[in-house]
Amino acid sequence: MKKIIILFLTLLAITISNPAIVFADDIAENTIDPAPTSEVPTLPLGPPALIVVHRASNICFVYDANNQLLNGFVVSTGKPGHETPLGTYQIYQHTTGAKYHPMVDGTYGRWCMRFKQGGYMFHSVCYAHAGDVEPIAEEVIALGTSVSRGCVRLNVQDAEWLYKNTPNGCLVVILDD
Repeated sequence: MKKIIILFLTLLAITISNPAIVFADDIAENTIDPAPTSEVPTLPLGPPALIVVHRASNICFVYDANNQLLNGFVVSTGKPGHETPLGTYQIYQHTTGAKYHPMVDGTYGRWCMRFKQGGYMFHSVCYAHAGDVEPIAEEVIALGTSVSRGCVRLNVQDAEWLYKNTPNGCLVVILDD
């Protein structure tokens, strides 16, 4: 419960201090072109239908098909030179679940979901070796900063929630607030 309250207060403070943060209602009012190679599906009311990542503030919000906020997370996005790509995409593959998935830098992530060709994924903070019980401490501490190679990293529990509650076809919008 304490974690939820802290997350809520953090997200509220970020939102109040940064009016440029865009929510699902704001997105619905603007025209967003879907990824050129695929159509945006019509998702049923209830399950997550939209993930909005704010690169500059390293926060992520998840909405249902009725634009109701379902969850919010502190994330890490791409560092300079490896920025998380701006645009509109779709989740198109859930890779390995709780299994350890190799990353390009030799580490391992869990609860991976691909959203853009070229290896861009949502996944947990990284582990030094497949089978490690704890993720790399520096990566956990770095949540909320831009340190990845372009992926969107979440703490392990948040990555698991997103993986288990987000279907393929879910819309992903990456903004540079």
